[in-house]
Amino acid sequence: MSVKAGFGEQLKEVHLASSLVFYGSDLELSFYAAKKLAKDIGISDFDTVEIEPEITDKNSKGEIKIAAVRELIRQINLTPSHGVGRLAIIKQADKLSRDSANTLLKTLEEPPKSALLILLSSDLKQIPTVISRCRIIRFADKADSTDIEEAKIFTSTGGKLKDQFAKIERLSQSKNIEACVESLLIILEKELRENGERQTVSKAKTVFEAKKNLQITTNKRLVLENLLLKFDIINSHN
Repeated sequence: MSVKAGFGEQLKEVHLASSLVFYGSDLELSFYAAKKLAKDIGISDFDTVEIEPEITDKNSKGEIKIAAVRELIRQINLTPSHGVGRLAIIKQADKLSRDSANTLLKTLEEPPKSALLILLSSDLKQIPTVISRCRIIRFADKADSTDIEEAKIFTSTGGKLKDQFAKIERLSQSKNIEACVESLLIILEKELRENGERQTVSKAKTVFEAKKNLQITTNKRLVLENLLLKFDIINSHN
């Protein structure tokens, strides 16, 4: 199963010779997704280079130094040793120094033929010139316990649909619909990391579809009820 399917329609067009930004507050999740994506498309760990902010002492700004960026560029221009290409992961890319970011720009615009560059960031405002050269893949943020509990309306099994519809009616009248849907994505992404089941991928696709529909319709309740029914169908086919 490909992680590309699990994280939405955006990843369908991901291919080698790309520059991507994985954006979200859960950097552990985005790092996992970067490694899983590389594995799915045939990039070996031996051909992967990672850099992150350098903290040398208590007075350090914790920036990604220009020397680290230059070494990253050198390595991804090498011929792959084991897989189909090379992967560069820049952790906390919002900590790139100005000189480091400028050094990286040309490589982001014209990546080596068999290279994939993935920048992990939780603050896009700090790297406007860099992200303008990349495709942004957004990941669901971490949610609080209340939003997670509301999202379980869709993930719980064995309950009566009548009771679940009643809960959805109350949810559709609240201001927490978007937060609930984001929390549902977090639950599914965690399941993908733990078991990678195709059933979970199908559910993630229905949630992304529901997110789009919530933005274009005033009948929020109908969208949520449709999402619940699709989850029920997916569960019944397990």
